[in-house]
Parts: sequence; structure tokens; C-alpha cells
Amino acid sequence: MNKSFFQKKKRIPLFLVPKVRKRHVLPVYKDRVTEWKLFAEGALRNQVFHNAVMNRGNKCLACDQSLITGKAKKYSHIEKHHHCYIQLCIGHILPEGSGDIYREAGNAEFPHVPNCRQCKANSPEYFEECIKKIFPVHRSCHGYIHLVEKMLFDRLGTMFRNNFVQATSK
Repeated sequence: MNKSFFQKKKRIPLFLVPKVRKRHVLPVYKDRVTEWKLFAEGALRNQVFHNAVMNRGNKCLACDQSLITGKAKKYSHIEKHHHCYIQLCIGHILPEGSGDIYREAGNAEFPHVPNCRQCKANSPEYFEECIKKIFPVHRSCHGYIHLVEKMLFDRLGTMFRNNFVQATSK
């Protein structure tokens, strides 16, 4: 890993870097794709879920700066970051046009949103487990977290390759 890369920016806490990348989780849940995508993508667009994540704190855990800026409490510069993708949604899918839909799905996004309000009422412990896996962070910090994630996994892949070549050449 390039040491100058980390010297230019403040180090982020490593617990924010997913230990299992999003693309590596999907094969694990190949028989439960809808339930996994409801957690990994759909829940992010649920108003109840959004509010619960945003109420986790007023500081970005990546840079330790305030999430609330200026005159109004706006969320346009804040993103919801998964530090863990290993979870399945147990909620039902909301009907289109539901008031609990925070925002509509964009192009190529999973189209469904789970009923987090019902889950929070009927299974509060499970709802809290979902919330614990996601943190509000600044948009710029979110990009940086995933850049660090990429660099760490690239380095790990190189180490595995080098060790394999070394072991097989003996």
C-alpha cells in the first residue's frame, strides 16, 4: 500500500471498512437475494430506517467532524455507509407510493423498499441489528472509506497471489 496515500489524509477507523465486500456477500446469499438486497439497498430508501441511521450521532466517524452544517439540518452531503453487509431483511416490501419511502429507486437500483416501521415495532432487536451496521458519514468521507477498502483488498489479493506463487514454485 502506498504510504503517501495515508499521509495525505487523516486515517479513518478501520471498523468503518467492510471486512467482506458487498460484491462478495451476494454469492453467500444466492438463495435469499431479495432479503439481502432489501437490507443492503432497499432499507436505505426507507424513511424510518433513514431517520434511525441519521440519529446515530452528529459526527462523521470517518473524519470526526460535525455532520450538521450551516443554518439548517440538511442531509444532502451525508451518506449512509455499511460497515457490514452480512444481514438479511425480515420485513415485507412496501407498496409503491408508501409514505415511508424516503426516495424512489434510481436507475439500476434495487426497486423494492422494506417495511422498516413494522420491523421496528414487531422485532425491535432485529431492527437495531440492521441500524448498527450502517453509519452516517460525509459524502467525501464515504468515497474515501471505499477507496481505502479497495486498496486494502487489492493489497490482500497481491499478498495471496505472491504467497501462492512462492508456495507452488518450491
